[in-house]
Amino acid sequence: MQFTTIGAAIVDIVVSRVLPMRAAKQDVDHIGLYAGGGAVNAALNMAARGARVTIHACVGRDLEGDLLRDLLRRHGIQTAIPDHALPTGKAVVMVDETGAARAYAQRGASAWVGEQGFPGLEMADVVYVTGLSLESQAWLELALARMAASRPRLVVTPGARQLADPQALRGLWDRADLLCVNAREAARLCGDAALDTDAPALDVARDLARRLLRRPGQSVLVTLGQGGALFHDGEHAHFHPARIVAPQSTIGAGDAFASAFVHAWAGGAAPMEALAAAADSAARVIQVIPANLAGPLRA
Repeated sequence: MQFTTIGAAIVDIVVSRVLPMRAAKQDVDHIGLYAGGGAVNAALNMAARGARVTIHACVGRDLEGDLLRDLLRRHGIQTAIPDHALPTGKAVVMVDETGAARAYAQRGASAWVGEQGFPGLEMADVVYVTGLSLESQAWLELALARMAASRPRLVVTPGARQLADPQALRGLWDRADLLCVNAREAARLCGDAALDTDAPALDVARDLARRLLRRPGQSVLVTLGQGGALFHDGEHAHFHPARIVAPQSTIGAGDAFASAFVHAWAGGAAPMEALAAAADSAARVIQVIPANLAGPLRA
């Protein structure tokens, strides 16, 4: 089975254990340079599970772009990553003493995925879409519309720009075979601005998932933070608790969960089996500082 991930390929500059600033300078435990971005994190996770993976992304004509391509190739991932005049995207990720992470992102070239098309997309069995700019989303919708004869299974894990404009997301949302969101994102798409928790009650999560279904045959995965996750297959809701571990960093947990679930789900696993694989994957990733298990970027 051929998986294709589409979205951001960026460099994460991860700083941990950050405390509230009380002076002009603060010593920290660790500063490291890592591969990041939703498409990269998902591709690495799927490849580690033995999948054949291609990634569509965009980087700059710079050292960071070369390092990202090299790391992906070393992990057996086919790259469809053109150069762009803008620099490779970067994010400074600040991780506090509890493992909670905040990111400051400069999108750079990553906002222009698909400007030169999506060559080879028709060869994919599963297309896994992570956060895109609205321009990239429009290019992808056009590419998918041209593939009516060989339609892959489409998984959509929307990013902040798409979630900020649910109406613009409708094209991919309607087409998706599986929509992956967290509880707050689910509430936003449903128009429920009042939800203020990552782990709502199970009946609330079940109702949100049901309301997100746009057509027969569609499924929805809603992650609930430490509360676990709920998968709605269009007819029944399936809940699985989270694995409780001491987090080093929460960055990448959502990518690790969703990509592991998709790998198992697309391979025919039962819902609870796929949810268990996803919970194990997320637990492993939150026990390391970066957003994936590939290790630091290096020449």
